[in-house]
Amino acid sequence: MPAAERLLDVWIVDLKKVYTGVPFTVVTDWLQQGRLLAADRVRLAGKEKWHPVENVPALVPYLPKAQPLAAQDRAEALQPIDLGFQSAKVREEEDDDVDMIPLIDVSLVLLIFFMMTAAVASGVFSPIATPTARHQLASISTDMYWIGIEFDKDDKTITRYSLGKDSEKENYLVKPTEGEEVLAGLAKELDQASGDIKVRLRADKNLPIETIKGLTLDLQELEVRLNRTRAVKGRVHIIVLGEVSEPTK
Repeated sequence: MPAAERLLDVWIVDLKKVYTGVPFTVVTDWLQQGRLLAADRVRLAGKEKWHPVENVPALVPYLPKAQPLAAQDRAEALQPIDLGFQSAKVREEEDDDVDMIPLIDVSLVLLIFFMMTAAVASGVFSPIATPTARHQLASISTDMYWIGIEFDKDDKTITRYSLGKDSEKENYLVKPTEGEEVLAGLAKELDQASGDIKVRLRADKNLPIETIKGLTLDLQELEVRLNRTRAVKGRVHIIVLGEVSEPTK
């Protein structure tokens, strides 16, 4: 019987499905269409033994053959592919710039201590050698607190702190002592206060700037501690000012 007239049973392995009595020409069409693979099995209709398609000489010529890799195919594979979208994060040139915010913060802190914000009223100031002002920028208001920072009279390696208020007759609320007692005294004074509280730092001009910066940080921590249990309306805002002696003529 010619091959074209033979009937075959086809077993598609992946689908676990068997077709019986399939003409030879239909089987070859299935091979060319890819519906039938080399690993699938066939047998003559009515026979018992199955044979892989790739082992049947009459069907091997109809199996699809791999095309050799062409030079133009490789070139196309190396070309970039446009997927139609961009990454969510686009790197800009500004990303390489230095962050100037910390430098600005430090500069503002230092600026506080060089602002000329106070004038001299006779009989009010203690004899602390503060820097001399060229121009008077602000006047001293009543009920303003001040913290004095000066060297000990007998030992220049020791720093003394004092607390006062301009409206007090004796001027001193805490006489020259350690810094902790001054902060405790100021905390007691602000126990019932709210709003902006101005505090002048009357620092000796020969003191290192680190001493002034340390006291400023202590005042910021005191403000946070006082506001921790207060409502918004009852909170205090400590404004630190630097004191200078009266303007030069």
